[in-house]
Amino acid sequence: MNVLILTRSGDGAVRDAAEAIRARGATPWVCATDRMPLGGGVQWSGPGEGWIDVPGQGRLGLSDIHSVWARRLAFGAAVPADWPADMAHAVRGETRHVVLASLADSPAFWVDPPAVYARARHKALQLGLAAEVGLRVPRTLETNDPDDARAFVASLDGPVVAKMFTDVRTGGGTVYTNVLAPDDLQALDALQGCPMILQEAVPKAGELRVVVVGEQVFAVRLPTAELKGAQGDWRRVGERTLDAWRPFRLDRATRRRILALHDRLHTHYGSADLIETPSGELVFLENNAVGESFWLQRHHPLARAWADLLTADGPLRHVPSHLR
Repeated sequence: MNVLILTRSGDGAVRDAAEAIRARGATPWVCATDRMPLGGGVQWSGPGEGWIDVPGQGRLGLSDIHSVWARRLAFGAAVPADWPADMAHAVRGETRHVVLASLADSPAFWVDPPAVYARARHKALQLGLAAEVGLRVPRTLETNDPDDARAFVASLDGPVVAKMFTDVRTGGGTVYTNVLAPDDLQALDALQGCPMILQEAVPKAGELRVVVVGEQVFAVRLPTAELKGAQGDWRRVGERTLDAWRPFRLDRATRRRILALHDRLHTHYGSADLIETPSGELVFLENNAVGESFWLQRHHPLARAWADLLTADGPLRHVPSHLR
């Protein structure tokens, strides 16, 4: 049994999972997608015919792949820095397209298919489905209409947070959540040129990260209210929080609702963020469709869970044919 892990160079998080896959008698193929196409290639020559050349491991037939874990995709990221920008852009785009298109013709089970991820990452869809399955969600507005934004802020009668999907800095990076200051509220006219997500700032006693791998659910809690600098967005002081996370026992109803959300998203993996209010209520913020979770390995057997999923005899959730 062959398991293909699509990631990038230096991703140490897959080592434990790869070892757990080997322990089940399967072969993990760890593909550093940034080294492609110069360090590895792909070929498709007809239905079910072709191969992917995994840098450092060799050639794997498309029809011989049992499962694909699309963990981190960075096709063409390692092309020489002195290449013309337009050429580098084309190489990255073409490599991504050809590799994923070729793998799509493989009979492999994907975690999760590109089309599923593209759909599941939309926050508006997540919040709507989360409310449908019974999770509490914050009042939210996505808009570029300044007047509607002002009316929304006024209706909350409390703090407001702003979120974006895109890092405005060159080169990309973490996109943080920010509590809007009075000066920010005076500048809402700028929304007309760029939509933004506005959301009620739910009071925090703690924050949860809830990781789903197949049918297995793992949760940890961070005592946000007790950590300096973590109240707005704990990721700003992320390294300082590593020793503060603790395993958290989800109640049955919340666990059932989280899995029901994944059923509707058709996803086998997700890393969700929830707020625990001072009264103990849990509020769903978002589900990161490829969110990082291996820093929780110290608390939960995530590597074994990945091995369980990737070496299973069949997919656990129905994925519509148009999303495969």
